[in-house]
Amino acid sequence: MSNDKFPAFSVLMSVYKKEKPAFLDKALKSIEDQTVQPNQVLLVADGPLTESLNSVIEDHRKKFPEKYDILKLPHNRGLGFALQKGVENCCYDWIARMDTDDISVNNRFELQLKAIEEEPDLAIVGGQIDEFSGNLDSIVGKRNVPFSNEEIRKFIKWRNPFNHPTVMINKNAVLQVGNYQANGKIEDYFLWSKLVIANYKVKNLPEILVHMRVDAGMYKRRGDLQNIKQIFRLRKSLRKANFINFREQYLGDTIMVINTLVPPKLREYVYKKLLHK
Repeated sequence: MSNDKFPAFSVLMSVYKKEKPAFLDKALKSIEDQTVQPNQVLLVADGPLTESLNSVIEDHRKKFPEKYDILKLPHNRGLGFALQKGVENCCYDWIARMDTDDISVNNRFELQLKAIEEEPDLAIVGGQIDEFSGNLDSIVGKRNVPFSNEEIRKFIKWRNPFNHPTVMINKNAVLQVGNYQANGKIEDYFLWSKLVIANYKVKNLPEILVHMRVDAGMYKRRGDLQNIKQIFRLRKSLRKANFINFREQYLGDTIMVINTLVPPKLREYVYKKLLHK
């Protein structure tokens, strides 16, 4: 389908040297197979890449030279910084985020652009994900997030209300609130909080937009002790903006700390059985 009737948009991805070339190849192919094509695919190379990763990128760039742009950072700075530079270098007002090991459903962008067409004042349009391990036939979980602006404003007090690899974000709104920042592993949660506090309108679609690849180490990484400091900073900013009260701040802090400190196997059970079911 031609995207002449929809706003022009970019796809933003960050790549670093430890990622798997085969996964990147599938992720890029899922972009190229979309029913509505992006006007730009911006790949931020977060530090020097391996020869294999560069080869995959070059293969795709040769097929669609008018779409692919590569922004090379001299050193690995982390996802928050890479996305900050990526947003600044995207050519269009709408930016679709995607990770390099996930697979977008083939009408993902069409669904999101239709939502933007219906509600042009939106700042974020996200959606649902399912989680797979190994291949797409092996679905191991789902992460359902709230749909409406009102539901999201309640949900964000306690948990991240967006599946980061699914979002389409408005560049101007993102820059207005200070863009992505290097906030540990929750750079996206910080950005959503700033947008919601600033009363930008947001929503999630009910459809699954992205098949998210998960591995055995995912639940262990959620227990990184460095996350606690960033979580405290985030929740303090929500309290300072009067978005949460004192009780909500400290109750949420306690829940987050417990989640970080519990054994990985217990955390995996809670996420699979309760949060990502």
